[in-house]
Amino acid sequence: MDKFLRDENLKLYRRLLSETTDEDRRRVLKQLIAQLTQHHSHQGHGGS
Repeated sequence: MDKFLRDENLKLYRRLLSETTDEDRRRVLKQLIAQLTQHHSHQGHGGS
């Protein structure tokens, strides 16, 4: 379930990033994407 939610959030954030031209919003979206991808890479393959 966590993987599904993370993947759906990533899809949403990436879509919003491609649609917006507001620099503040783009910065926040990039930070959110980075947090999700970093969190995933530190989790390992055990699952939860």
